[in-house]
Amino acid sequence: MFHAVTPPPKNPSRDDIVWLAGPRLVGLIFNWALLGVLTIQVYIYHINFPKDRRFLKILVYAVYILDWIQTCSATYDAFQWFVYGWGNIPALYGLFTTFLNVPILSSIIAAIVQIFFGWRIGTLSESRITFVVIASLSLLQLGGGGAVAYYLYNDASEVTRSEGLVRAVGIRLGGSAVVDSVIAISMTYFLVRCRGQGFGRINSVLTRLIRLTIETGTVTAISAVVDLIFFLKVHNGLHQVSGVILCKMYSNTLLVLFNNRLMTTNETMELRGSVKKGTKEQGAANS
Repeated sequence: MFHAVTPPPKNPSRDDIVWLAGPRLVGLIFNWALLGVLTIQVYIYHINFPKDRRFLKILVYAVYILDWIQTCSATYDAFQWFVYGWGNIPALYGLFTTFLNVPILSSIIAAIVQIFFGWRIGTLSESRITFVVIASLSLLQLGGGGAVAYYLYNDASEVTRSEGLVRAVGIRLGGSAVVDSVIAISMTYFLVRCRGQGFGRINSVLTRLIRLTIETGTVTAISAVVDLIFFLKVHNGLHQVSGVILCKMYSNTLLVLFNNRLMTTNETMELRGSVKKGTKEQGAANS
């Protein structure tokens, strides 16, 4: 059962029901699809990087387990809407365990990934200030997620828009967008600075990392902004599409960064092979 203070509309139209149920179904489908992509990435990581530091392994597998819990919670809600509550309009407007799978688990996963990126940037730039700024913003959005969960737990209704809930959602999603932008800009700046000191294949690797950082940071930031706009301006279920899959974007971003080392390793091996081949040919020519 769920506790809803704000009652659902007495006579919702067919369009109201469609725009409420449809986005939820689409969001769940994308959630499972991205979990499949994440599973493949975790498998690739497990096979290719068995000698990684224990800290990194714990990070990857902890995020993966949290994502599974988030998907199971979202699937439970879907069963309440489309199976056990089939044809029950009040049940369709209930949020059941949404307080857990969207604001709490998504914010925790986002915070883990964001703080890790902040740590990487701080290590790369040798700047503690950068890490502190990113970690502080990440903890701010995590606190906003906790506040959202509090309001949704006390009033698990789709139509609730209390002043406190709106502010909490703004802090959570706005904070995520800001910290993602800071991460993308900072990482790009320091990688560009390092690229200016590199040469050849090193510059190629750094260029790919810069492109990857911009793409992933932009995707997560835009998703958070879109989720916030839909929640504030559109009173239907559209915000749940981006809301329920946002954590999967963070998790996949983390694994893409880790597994990207495979391409770097392959390029290094090719470079070494080319150097050895050139040395042998030069030696044969001299002899």
